Amino acid sequence: MLSDDEIRAIWKHSDVEGFPFGPFLKLLMMTGQRRAEVSDMRWSELNLDEGIWELPASRVKNARLHIVPLPPQAVGILRSLQRFLDSEFVFTTTGRSAISGFGRLKERIEAKLPVNTPDWRFHDFRRTASTGMAKIGVAPHVIDAVTNHKSGVVSGVGATYNRYTYFNEKREALEQWADHLAELIS
Repeated sequence: MLSDDEIRAIWKHSDVEGFPFGPFLKLLMMTGQRRAEVSDMRWSELNLDEGIWELPASRVKNARLHIVPLPPQAVGILRSLQRFLDSEFVFTTTGRSAISGFGRLKERIEAKLPVNTPDWRFHDFRRTASTGMAKIGVAPHVIDAVTNHKSGVVSGVGATYNRYTYFNEKREALEQWADHLAELIS
């Protein structure tokens, strides 16, 4: 999990990094989604007027449609981006494929982190979002719904009968998390 100082340093670095990696890092932190899900984000998956990101089953680990309610801060970031060469990919440097080169990005970030930062991975953004949401009072089953985990409070027979998507709760959780990040960064 990333510390508050590490979150601040990465956010500050993302401002310097610029497009496409800067906005990618911010959305990775803000949404708690997997690296490949964010990096391969497509414009056709987004409804910015409704603040919704719809990940098709073919692009998620558990092969189930995953709807991510985007907090206003995430929508603002996405609205600020221009479509690159009419590409379907939100984060691209070529227009033909999603961004890559995460090892080099990690090296650039590490150069900006506090000296005592232990080895970290991009997956730590998910851990940080999950743990952070728990700290601010989001229920575990809602965090699992946000991160698209099959585990959690609603599992087994309960999951067979409970088909509720927790959309409103996910929206509230991600908005609270984005607000918490904004407080940390300011």
